[in-house]
Amino acid sequence: MTRDKQPSRGRLRRLLDFLGSGRLAVMLLLAASCILYLYLVIPQAERLAERELLGWVERQGAAGRTFQALGFTDVLHSWLFWGVYGLLLVNLSVCMTRRLAVVARLCRFPERPPDPGANWIRREVSVVGMTPDQVARKLRSDGYRALAADRVVYALRGRFASIGHWVFHAGLLAILIVAGSLAAAPPPFGGSVGVGEGEPFDLFTARFVSSNQEVDPEFPPLRFRVDRVGIRVEPEGVKGSEVGVTSPEGDQATIAVNQPYRSGLFQVLVHGFGFMPGWVVVNSRGHPLRSAWLKLLPYPLQGQDSFSLGSEDDTAFVRFYPDHQLENGVDRTISQELRNPRFRTRVVWRGEEIYAGLLSPGERVPLEAGKDFFFLPEVRKYALLDIVEERGQGPVFACFGLMIAGLLLRYGRIRKEILVRVGDDSLQLVGHGEIFEHLFAEDLDRLAGELAEVSPAPGDGGGNA
Repeated sequence: MTRDKQPSRGRLRRLLDFLGSGRLAVMLLLAASCILYLYLVIPQAERLAERELLGWVERQGAAGRTFQALGFTDVLHSWLFWGVYGLLLVNLSVCMTRRLAVVARLCRFPERPPDPGANWIRREVSVVGMTPDQVARKLRSDGYRALAADRVVYALRGRFASIGHWVFHAGLLAILIVAGSLAAAPPPFGGSVGVGEGEPFDLFTARFVSSNQEVDPEFPPLRFRVDRVGIRVEPEGVKGSEVGVTSPEGDQATIAVNQPYRSGLFQVLVHGFGFMPGWVVVNSRGHPLRSAWLKLLPYPLQGQDSFSLGSEDDTAFVRFYPDHQLENGVDRTISQELRNPRFRTRVVWRGEEIYAGLLSPGERVPLEAGKDFFFLPEVRKYALLDIVEERGQGPVFACFGLMIAGLLLRYGRIRKEILVRVGDDSLQLVGHGEIFEHLFAEDLDRLAGELAEVSPAPGDGGGNA
C-alpha cells in the first residue's frame, strides 16, 4: 500500500507544480490575449442582431462557418473562453496556496542569523571600541529590527513585504472571479428612447426605439422630465447636444457627452437629437380630429420620414429642413437651428396623392370637404437618450484597491537584511536587498560611514555616539 501511495503522491505533486507554474501562467495570458483579439475583430452575437450575424457568416464562406462552429462569434460564452479562464483561476489559486507557507516563513523574524549568501554585498569599516548594542541601536534608528548576540548583530527590515506580493495576486484573483460572474450574468438592460422638450420619461411606460430586453418589473423606478434640448454648433458643424432634465424631486441636471445622468441602477446618456413638429387634422370649424407630435428621424437628417394620418391609406411623407434654402432647385438647410423651418411634404389620402410641395408651419393642405391638414407653427427638439443599467462596480474597484495596496506593501518597504560582525578594531558588514541591489549598496556604504562617525574615540571610554 505504501508503494502504491508514493507514485500517486509524486504524480499529484507534479500536477500541482504544473498547475501553479509561471510557465503555464504565461501560456494562459498569451491565450487570453488571442481570445481578446478574436473578440475585437470578429462580429459578436451580443453586438449584432441574429440576422446580421448570419449574413456576415455567409459572406465569409467556409471561414465564417468555421468561426461560428468554434464559438468565435460568441467568444464570451464559448468553451475556449471559459476553458482558458478556468485554467487561469486554477493557476492563480494553486500558486497562491503554495506560496502562503513561504510568505508566512519570510514574515517571521529568524531565531538566529542566517548564513550570508554569495551574492550578499560586503563592506568593512575601521572602528575602535564599538559594541554590538551600539550597532543595534543605530540599525533600529534606521527602521530595522535588530538582534545583537555574541559580537554579531543581525538586522531585518521590510519582513512583511512578501505579503504585498500575495495580496496583489489575491486582488487579481478576485477581479477574475468578479469579471467571470459579470460575463456569465445576463446582459444588462440597454435601450434608446426619444424624449421631447417638455415631455416626461417613465421607464415602465416609455416606448423604446430599441432595447435588448424587456423592462424588468423589479427594476427601480427611473423618472425625469426633459426641460430643454440644446445643440452645440461650431463652425465646422454640429458637435453634439446637451439635455437639461429635472428629477421628480426637483433636482436639475445636464446630460452631455461624457456627462451622463445617474439615478438608481441606471445612467442616461445623450445619443443624438431630432426635431419634433406637431401636426393636426381639423374640421371646418377648426376642431382637431387627429393630432400628434412627430419625432422625425434624428440628426443627421437621414432622408424622408413618414407617418400615418389615421389609416393605412392616409399617410404623410416629409423631409424636414430646419433652416431651409432653395439652391439651384435643390432643397438644403443652411444650419440646424430653427430659423426657417420648411417641410417638403407629400400627402396620400384615401390611397391617392393629393399634395406634393413645400410647406411652412401653419400652411394648410385640404384633404376633403371640411378637413385640413397642417403642421403646427411650433417645432420642438427632442433628444435620443440611451438608458443603460449599471452593474455594481463596487467589487471591481475594491479588487483594484486590493491590488494597489499589495503593490504599496510590496515596494513601499523593500526587504533588506544586514549582518554585522563586531571586531576589536573593525566592523564587517554584509547585506542583501531584495531588489535594486545598487541602491542597497549605497545604503550599506552610508551605514558604514555613519557607524564610523559614531564610534567611540580612542581613550574616551564610553563613546560619543
